[in-house]
Amino acid sequence: MMTQAEQLKLSGQLPSPRGVALAILELSRRENATLGEIARVVQTDPALSGRLIKLANTALHAVRPVVSIQEAVVRQGMATVRHLALGFSLVDQYRDGVCEAFDYKEYWSHSLLMALCMQALGTRVHVAAADELFVCGLLAQVGKLALATAYPEEYNAVLLTRQADPAQALISLERSHLETDHVEMGITMMADWGMPRTFTEPLTHYEESDHPGFPHDSRANSLVLMLRLSHQLADLGQADAKARPALLEDWMAQAAALDISPETTGSFIDGVIHHWREWSELLKIPAVALPPFAEIRHGHHEVDNQAHDGETTEIEMPLRIVVADSDTTRRHHLMALLVENSEHTVYPAENGHAALALAMEVLPHVIITHYGLPLLDGLELCQALRATEEGRRMHILMASDEHGEEQLNRAYEADADGFLPGNLSAKGLHTRLRAVQRMIHLQAAWEKDRAQLRQIAAELAVANRRLANAALTDLLTGLPNRRSALEQLEQAWSAASRSGQPITVMVIDIDHFKSINDTYGHAVGDLVLREAAAVLRASARREDSVCRFGGEEFLVICPNTDLDAAWQSAERLRANLSARRIAIGNTTRTLTVSIGVAAREPATGDIDALISSADQALYAAKKAGRNKVCARQRSVFH
Repeated sequence: MMTQAEQLKLSGQLPSPRGVALAILELSRRENATLGEIARVVQTDPALSGRLIKLANTALHAVRPVVSIQEAVVRQGMATVRHLALGFSLVDQYRDGVCEAFDYKEYWSHSLLMALCMQALGTRVHVAAADELFVCGLLAQVGKLALATAYPEEYNAVLLTRQADPAQALISLERSHLETDHVEMGITMMADWGMPRTFTEPLTHYEESDHPGFPHDSRANSLVLMLRLSHQLADLGQADAKARPALLEDWMAQAAALDISPETTGSFIDGVIHHWREWSELLKIPAVALPPFAEIRHGHHEVDNQAHDGETTEIEMPLRIVVADSDTTRRHHLMALLVENSEHTVYPAENGHAALALAMEVLPHVIITHYGLPLLDGLELCQALRATEEGRRMHILMASDEHGEEQLNRAYEADADGFLPGNLSAKGLHTRLRAVQRMIHLQAAWEKDRAQLRQIAAELAVANRRLANAALTDLLTGLPNRRSALEQLEQAWSAASRSGQPITVMVIDIDHFKSINDTYGHAVGDLVLREAAAVLRASARREDSVCRFGGEEFLVICPNTDLDAAWQSAERLRANLSARRIAIGNTTRTLTVSIGVAAREPATGDIDALISSADQALYAAKKAGRNKVCARQRSVFH
C-alpha cells in the first residue's frame, strides 16, 4: 500500500523544479549524458551559472578560481550540479505561498544557514564533497515546504496548534492531521530526485533525539551529528537575542563530538554567518544581522541592523562595482579612485567574458566597462547583461578615451545608464555613484512596497478562496452543498456530451428522518446527518462526488458510469449505512436509506430531467418498503 507521501508524489502536488533545473534533472537521468551537455544547459540560465561559479569559488576549494561554467560543472560533478540546480530552482519558485502560518522567507533563511554550516563542517569532517553537503543542508527540511504546498489549509492548522503549544512535537501533529510528516515527505521527494541513500538515511533520523544512532565511527553517524549542529546553528540564527548565548553553549558542547574545539568555534561560526549574509543577498533571502561570536557568547545584544534594514544613508552605502578594462594602468587608476575614502568593493575584469561571469557571480550594483574590451566589447557586454533579469538591475557606465556625440549615442543605444569620459575627475565619478545609491534606495523602497502588495494580494486570495469554498460547502456535513452539486453535475454532463461516456446520479434519502427529529430533537438529527455523510463519503468510489442536496437528501454524481455499475455502487452504500448503528443517549439506532438511481438516456434533456428520473426511482424505493435501491431506465423500475 502506498504511503501518503508516495500518493502525493504521483498526484503532482509536491514542489518540483521547473525550467532549466527540470531540463538538467531529465538530462542527467540519461545514461549517455555528458558534463558538456549539462554545462550548455546551465549556461542558458545566467543566475544559475553565477551561483554555481560562486559556489565553486568559495574558500572551501583550494585550487585556482573558476571563471567558466564548464569548469564549475566539471569540478562539482553531474549529480551535484543536478541537485544544486534543483535546490536553487525551489528557492526561486517557492518564495511565497498560501499557507498563512508557514513563513516561507524564514524557512529559506533557515535552510540556507543549514546548507552553509554543512558545507563548512565538510572541510573538517571529510565524509562527502562540500557542495554535496550544501545541497543536503539546503533540502534537509524540504518536507515542510511540501506539506505547506500540498496541504496549505491543513498545515496552517498544524502550525497554529504548535504555536499555541510549542511543547507538542511537530511530527506528531503532522501525523495526526495529515497521516504523514515532513520527514517522510522530504525523503520521498529526495529519493525521487536521485539523492543518494548516504544522505537520506541520516536525514531520516537526525531529528530523533532518542534514535539509537549509527556506529560511532561510521559515515552515517558523522552526517547525523553534522545535520544536528547545522540545524541548531540555523535555529540560533533566527532566535531571540536573549536566547542566543544558551543556544551557543549547547552548540559548542555538541560540536566537541566532531572535534571542533572552543578555541576554533568563534572563527568557524563567524565565517558561516559571513557567508550566510553574502548568499542571502545573492538569493534574495532575508538573513538576520547577527553580532560576532564573542558578543553572542557574552550576551551583548546590540546589533547594527541599519545596513540590513535599508536605513543606511546614501553616502555611506557601500557598492559592489565591477571595473572591466583590458588596459591595466587605466583599470588600476579607476579602481584607486573608487576605493579612496569609501567602503566600496571593487572587482577587476580584463575582458568581456570574465566581466560577464563576474557580474553573474557577485551581482554588482555598478559595472564600469570600457568600449574596447577584448572577447566581448563594452557594447556587447551591456546588451548581454540587459538580456537577463539580474543584469537589468545593474547600473552600467560606459567608459571611453574619446568623448563625442557618437560615443554617447552608441552607449545609450546599447542601453547603458551613463557615459564616463577619459578625463573624468574623482569628484565627477563619486557624483555618478551617489546617483546610483539614490536609485538603489528607490528600488529597495519599491521592492518593499511591492512585497507588501503581494502579501495583501495573497491574503485576499486566501480570503476569497475561503469565501468561495464556504459558499459551496454544507457547513453541517462538510460535503459540497446543493449549489456545488448542480455545478459539478453540469460539468459532468458537458464532459459526457463531448466524450459520449455515460453519466448516472443517485438520490439518497434517510428513512424516517422526520421521526428522528421529532423524537430526539434537532441536535440528534444533525448527528445523524453527519454520520450518514461520513459513511457515504467513505464508501463512495473515488471518482464519485457525494453532495448534500437538502434536508435529509444526498446526491451522488457518478461520471463515466452506466446504470448497472451505479446500481451496484448504490447497493454497497445502502448496505454500509444499514450496518451503521448510531449511539443516541443510552440507546443505539440503526440508520437506513432509500436510493434512487437514474442514468442519462437519449431522451434525457438536461440535468433537471436526470435528477427528476432519480427522484422517481427514489419514490419507488420508498413505496417498496424503504431501505432499498431502485433504478430507472426507459420508464421501467428495477
